[in-house]
Amino acid sequence: MAYEIVIESTCDLNKEHRAKFGIYPEVIRGFVYVPGKEEFFADPEFGNYSKEEFFKIVKSKAGKVHTAFAPYQEFVRVIEPILKEGKDAIIFTISTGISGTYNGFLNWASVLLEDYPERKIEIIDTLKYSSASGLLAIYAVENRNKGMSFEDNVKWCNENRFRLHEAGPMDDLSFLAKNGRISAGKAFFGGLAGVQPFADFTRDGKNAPLGTLKGDAKTNEVSLQYVLKMAKNIEDQIIIVAHSMREKRAELFKEQLLKAAKPREVIITHVGESCGPNMGPGLCAYFFMGEPITDSRENELKVFSELKGK
Repeated sequence: MAYEIVIESTCDLNKEHRAKFGIYPEVIRGFVYVPGKEEFFADPEFGNYSKEEFFKIVKSKAGKVHTAFAPYQEFVRVIEPILKEGKDAIIFTISTGISGTYNGFLNWASVLLEDYPERKIEIIDTLKYSSASGLLAIYAVENRNKGMSFEDNVKWCNENRFRLHEAGPMDDLSFLAKNGRISAGKAFFGGLAGVQPFADFTRDGKNAPLGTLKGDAKTNEVSLQYVLKMAKNIEDQIIIVAHSMREKRAELFKEQLLKAAKPREVIITHVGESCGPNMGPGLCAYFFMGEPITDSRENELKVFSELKGK
């Protein structure tokens, strides 16, 4: 039975990436609220502002630019044409650990399906954010193209979402403090010392530091070694390098990774208008598949500690 793989705007895959990997071209767009300006739909192609303008606003109004998941009308705009074509839909959302999008979409799907009782809509809580969610959608397209059924693909995604990992730093601690993510004291002293928090995902869909690193060279090396150590069958993988206004750092990591290993593909994405207000500039994150995240992240903490010690 035919079905489409659909993402919403937090998944941070632009038009080029969606076309390349076979993801449904239309994106379910959430809202962005900028103080003193009208609300607008998040645009994966940065149609509202340029990247530079958008993140300048986000940084200057840290903690004041807000987002919301798509309203019912936007959900219908994207999904109803699929149902009318006699197809089903699997939709990928940002983690329930940081957003209400998944639960909202469950409601929208149940309402829409009243008019299409013969069709199916499944919502995948990726337990991830940004293009980590998009990466799971890419693998779902590959599964579909290999002939995997709708039901088996949903099951595969719900099982394998726990295998998605993150490595990488956030270097703008002052922004995180203004957004209430860390204390102002930590941001002040971290900024003075050049400290960069290093994070991976948790099983309940959050993003939390494993520890801190000092200096770009050390951080880059630990990030690379973490990916090499934690990735499973890296030569078969698509690895996404996602950043917010850190293009040079993203390009450098891609270059270093391709020298150290031979993944199937490495692509660079930019954090978009849906996730950008909640993390700001300064992120460079590397998304890949490994063993399932451990309950208390004991394995992840152990590997990070060993690499930091070296």
